[in-house]
Amino acid sequence: MAAEDMGKVSKRLRIAFAISSVIFLAVLAVSPVKDYLSEWRHYQNGYAQFAESRPDTKTLLADFHVGINQIWVPKMGVVDRCTTCHLGITQASLNDSSVPEPYRAHSYIPHHVEDWGCVVCHRGQGRATEVSEAHETTLAWERPILPISDIQASCGVCHRADIPETPRLNHGRELLTKFNCVGCHHLEGIERPAMLGPDLTNVGTKVSRAWIYKWLNEPRTLTDAQGNVTVDGVVTGNEPRMPKFNLDEKELRGLSAYLSSLQSHPPEPYKINPAVVAKWQKNPDTVQRGELRFRQMFCSDCHALAMVRAGTTELIGGDIGPELTKVGSKVKPDWLISWLRDPQAYLPNAIMPRYHWSDEDLYTVSQYLTTRLTDPDLLSDVPKLGPAPQDEIALGKRLFVEKGCSSCHVIEGVPVQKDFGPDLSGLGSKTVSELYFGNAKIPHTLVSYIEAKISDPHSVNPAARMPQYHLTQADLDDITTALLSMNGGAKRLEVADLTVPQKHPEFHPAGEFGKLYDRYKCSVCHRFNGYGGTLAPDLSYEGSRAQRQWIINFLKNPGTLRPTLTVRMPQFNMTDEEAGTIADYLKTAMQSPDVDLSSVSAKDFTPQMAALGKQLYEVKYQCQSCHTIGSAGGYVGPALTNVANWMTPAWIEAWLKNPQALDPQAIEPRRDFTPQEIQAMTAYLLTLKQARPAGASGGAR
Repeated sequence: MAAEDMGKVSKRLRIAFAISSVIFLAVLAVSPVKDYLSEWRHYQNGYAQFAESRPDTKTLLADFHVGINQIWVPKMGVVDRCTTCHLGITQASLNDSSVPEPYRAHSYIPHHVEDWGCVVCHRGQGRATEVSEAHETTLAWERPILPISDIQASCGVCHRADIPETPRLNHGRELLTKFNCVGCHHLEGIERPAMLGPDLTNVGTKVSRAWIYKWLNEPRTLTDAQGNVTVDGVVTGNEPRMPKFNLDEKELRGLSAYLSSLQSHPPEPYKINPAVVAKWQKNPDTVQRGELRFRQMFCSDCHALAMVRAGTTELIGGDIGPELTKVGSKVKPDWLISWLRDPQAYLPNAIMPRYHWSDEDLYTVSQYLTTRLTDPDLLSDVPKLGPAPQDEIALGKRLFVEKGCSSCHVIEGVPVQKDFGPDLSGLGSKTVSELYFGNAKIPHTLVSYIEAKISDPHSVNPAARMPQYHLTQADLDDITTALLSMNGGAKRLEVADLTVPQKHPEFHPAGEFGKLYDRYKCSVCHRFNGYGGTLAPDLSYEGSRAQRQWIINFLKNPGTLRPTLTVRMPQFNMTDEEAGTIADYLKTAMQSPDVDLSSVSAKDFTPQMAALGKQLYEVKYQCQSCHTIGSAGGYVGPALTNVANWMTPAWIEAWLKNPQALDPQAIEPRRDFTPQEIQAMTAYLLTLKQARPAGASGGAR
């Protein structure tokens, strides 16, 4: 190359350089153009225009600035940019259905969005600034936002205890417990109880092989002539705890043979006094007398019976114990008598109280149960089984373990199986790629997978060992919500200090009262210091509320102060000593710190005070609208006819001052009584005494 040509650039090279420069500039321009045309900027411009069209423009634009908004919750591993587009989420004036999304304010929640962001509850990808990436499933993100119908699941990630704002979550957790799902699966926040299903160690002494066969084949028991699925002959929407397993004939014979052979520790048979048998055996009123005692003992508070009303058959009674409509076709007569006399002799963990049944009660009630509560056609479709051969017993014993029966049922000598099914404690955080849908024709989402797995396990896995449940859509939705809340989050995200643990109060009194407390199973119905049932009144403050003699009278002969209630306390036939022991314990240990029994005495009140109190009760405050005295008054609150023999003066005064301080669930309004009015009302109520005939109770709740 000549010296004068050195350093010169060819025309072709110049053109190539110019074109590459233009391309380079275009590439550089992509980023600002893309940013200018981004979705989030579009929504922010739209919000500014929307705010300017409203009368509260200054308020809406006061905190508005162009750019990406970000909330960081380090303890939960959350980076949240949702408020970049949802700009009006905290503006109270925008909480209206006429406000377009995404500018509408969020309805009230107990958490501040500025502190928690959105994805903690709604899930989705918090870092995204495009709708599809933030809300939906993409190749890079498989956790879309939750449907609003399941949003309560997010509350359950942190809140282990039930809260009023999450009824669906609470109910779903209840159903997971009711159906004993924890028998096979590990579930976050749900503890495995000591016993899930009945102890079957001696089930062969209780029921026949034919009944076992029938129950295993169809736990829902019967299908009527029209093909409707029934439970003990009653069409219901309730799913029994025992699900339906797909067992073939060979398996049914094997399991029924094995279970019917379990009679290693039969309860000691009880021989009723022959004189009692001779008296009632041929008496035409035996069954009627047994039914009367059954009802007098209020057995239906815990057990349901099928009743026909207006041509419709429905279950009437409680669900604490098993339904008894056809119990006479189920249990053996000798077993029934032994059970009624001492339930814990057959089943140490039984929650049924031990009554002081007389021999007459045992004979007549058992005759009623085995004569009236029967179905002659119950076992008509069961094949003739005969004595159980050893090969079928051996097969049944093997199947009992293989089918996971020992996850729920105890049999002496058979190890309890735990975690028979997969661990579900992190199911709510599963991605779609971690799920197996098989050939199921359902949307490939976590919600759809859970619903299919529960309602039809074999649709997603033909080899599934999970049994078949028959759930209403509402129950299915609630269980799905509860399972979605189980994402193992507290440990993985290191937010254990943020979670609200579920309390497990216990109350196990010692001494003589403790023995009676266990014998009569008081905590099944009553609450003691936060522990126990809710079927009957909370007794945590009963020692401050009730007088000792009233408690004794009530325990000896329970009545009711609320005629509209259908639940009654059973007649336990307690001895004087037992009633006194219970009354003494309640008076000593079950007291409210807000009630000083020594501060008020009935002697402090005068007839003049009582006269003023009567005027206040009847005229100024019209308490008779809710309470009955004699035969007049309302039925919303308890009857006060005998309140002077029932309540302590100190309790009455404290209750009039602030009912909710003593009982947060009390529906009685808190009135602005003056101290003088409280004293006068108390004086009047202490004049309300009812003469108690010999053997009658002092009243009840």
